[in-house]
Amino acid sequence: MAGKTTAESIELHLTVLPALGLLACMAALPALAANVRDSAAAPDSTVVPNSAAANDSMQPRKFYEYISYPLLQVVTWPLETVVAPVVKGIIYPVKPPLRYFLNENVIDRTIQLISFGDHDRIMLYPTMNLAPGTGSSVGLTLHYNSVFGRPTERLVSQGNLFVNGDSKFRAYLNASDLAGTGVSAKASLSLVRVKNTNVNQPGTNSFWYYADTSNVYSLALSHLVFEKVGLRASYQFHDNNYGISPVRPDTLAGNFFKNAAGVLDSTTRGLMSSWTDQVLVAQIYRDTRINENIPLAGSQFYATYHYHLTNAHHDYHGWETGITNYYKLGKEKYEISPAEEKQAGGLSVRKVLEKVEMQNLRKGLFNRKVLALHAYAAQVYEIKGNTMPVYGLQTLGNDTPMRGYGGSRFRDYSVLSVSAEYRFPVLRLVDGVVFDEYGIYGRSWDRIDVLDNLKNSWGFGIRVRRPDIYLFRLQLGFHGMQGIQLNMSVDEPF
Repeated sequence: MAGKTTAESIELHLTVLPALGLLACMAALPALAANVRDSAAAPDSTVVPNSAAANDSMQPRKFYEYISYPLLQVVTWPLETVVAPVVKGIIYPVKPPLRYFLNENVIDRTIQLISFGDHDRIMLYPTMNLAPGTGSSVGLTLHYNSVFGRPTERLVSQGNLFVNGDSKFRAYLNASDLAGTGVSAKASLSLVRVKNTNVNQPGTNSFWYYADTSNVYSLALSHLVFEKVGLRASYQFHDNNYGISPVRPDTLAGNFFKNAAGVLDSTTRGLMSSWTDQVLVAQIYRDTRINENIPLAGSQFYATYHYHLTNAHHDYHGWETGITNYYKLGKEKYEISPAEEKQAGGLSVRKVLEKVEMQNLRKGLFNRKVLALHAYAAQVYEIKGNTMPVYGLQTLGNDTPMRGYGGSRFRDYSVLSVSAEYRFPVLRLVDGVVFDEYGIYGRSWDRIDVLDNLKNSWGFGIRVRRPDIYLFRLQLGFHGMQGIQLNMSVDEPF
């Protein structure tokens, strides 16, 4: 759906030590170049320090100059003094290889190795995803910049072959400033050939397994209309083809799949049948972030309306909206300079203890922190005389985000979630992350049972980025004290 973050991530349900995340990090190196931006964002002066800024940071400052948001400073005080040092200690095994990759420019060299053509316009590289069951796959990705000889155009295509023979293919073409009008366009194609996939059934803990051989075509146009405010419109055509899964038995349950006669029937919700869906989408958005890879301040907002017109009595419509605000909680520069990184060396217990000594307390409390607050809400409505398809339900799960759950864990008509993420640099291009998230879901806003449907997700991890490229994130998510969800992705949750 337009506007919703979709992280194509490697998700592993782990019940072993978090150090195994290092192995996943190493295995995913060939895919790290996938997120090179169309145009590199110029780093803000507060992000990439020069020598003058570094010298200035060493000068004595008055105590109040460290405080940007006094109330938020008080709220995040326990995180800075207790949680942040603990997280730094936990991710210590990952730091030496990351420091080597950064110091030896392994990422840049990898990008150069897989790039060819005039001005390295083409990148072609293999990918590998590790996931439970039959979710593991190998693939090939193509990035073609200036595909028609103009730097404002870019083609990306990716194919994946799964261990059970399933396959997925996706390609899209981006073009900005069409004919000098300021209008940007995106055309995309998605082909799915999956014999066995599943969806959780609303109101139950059961899953429905089915085959999916659907195709999706879309075209989107967007334009900035006032400063940072823009409008986006898109048309999507879904050629849906759903069949029987040869692997799992049918386990249909729940009132959601009952037809007008009160009988469980999968075709009521579009499964076990073939039909088409034409989607009209309108969106308004606003983005005031200075740098999307290292946002220190500003906000990102969108509101989307979508209408689905089908040929099988599955018509419905709905809306979704999200907003993220970023707060830099200190006057000091956020980025760690190469000189500071070299001087700091590796992390040790002694250095962790020094962090809370009184002479370092002021600097530790009131600099180099960013607090990101995110809220997301969505609602869908059935058109009279129609039954909404199962994929029309809003989801509460890993992409909402609720990073302690795998995939789109919960589905219903209404969804609301809020997230708080605390970021602090641990290396020059590596941030530590601590997050806490809550979400609820239900039939409608006036019928949500908050006590039964309230979910919590929390965790920690790292994010690796440059001012011009967001490379990847490696984060461990938990819900309650049950298991571990490993999230590794080249996309940000927000």
